[in-house]
Amino acid sequence: MDNIITYNNDKGLLAYIQFIASRALKNQYDGTDPIFDFEDALDQTEIAHLTVDELKKNPEINALFTERWLPAPINLDELSKLPEGTLGYIYAKEMKARGFDPNFYKKVAVVDDISYLKMLWRTTHDIYHVVTGFDTDVMGELGLQAFVLAQNPTPISIMLVSFGMVLTSLYQPTKLNVVMTEIARGYSLGSHTSVKLISKKWDQFWNVPISEIRAQLQMNFLPELAVK
Repeated sequence: MDNIITYNNDKGLLAYIQFIASRALKNQYDGTDPIFDFEDALDQTEIAHLTVDELKKNPEINALFTERWLPAPINLDELSKLPEGTLGYIYAKEMKARGFDPNFYKKVAVVDDISYLKMLWRTTHDIYHVVTGFDTDVMGELGLQAFVLAQNPTPISIMLVSFGMVLTSLYQPTKLNVVMTEIARGYSLGSHTSVKLISKKWDQFWNVPISEIRAQLQMNFLPELAVK
């Protein structure tokens, strides 16, 4: 691997420090751009390359990398017409209720496996929230990141979980137990879900009931994942 980041040339570490510092100075979360910039700074870390190598050992995921599949553009109005209880219906309902744009993410050109993995993650991230049942608030985001970390330790998931722990311990120490509980729950759920979420072409599941999807993923044994 060429141009691997080391301790002496680590832009990712600097970005991490700047990221924590900038969040500590703000009372309200002010958007996702810093997260995407932070993720971009981690492209040439060794863990990024190891993650890709490990994921591609899975035949389904390797096929996605070969095809460079990304979900088709999402139309929330069309998904809202699907039967209640389906992934598409629930996804559209959740996104509209929160005022979220399904295309909010920062786009990057897909020129290699690292950039493809980033776009795959960014385009399917909110679908994961619906499938796993984790909310989109800070606690739910940490739970989902821990889930992803258990399934495939992408650099951004590792950093965001650690970031959540650091920031909570420094500025909201009374909530640390709650944060750790949600992280532990996410990691446990990810560890016990044998099918990797990243292996699926999720726009082929819009009209499938959430309960059926969770059964296919072997997640339905967890009582807290009742359909919303």
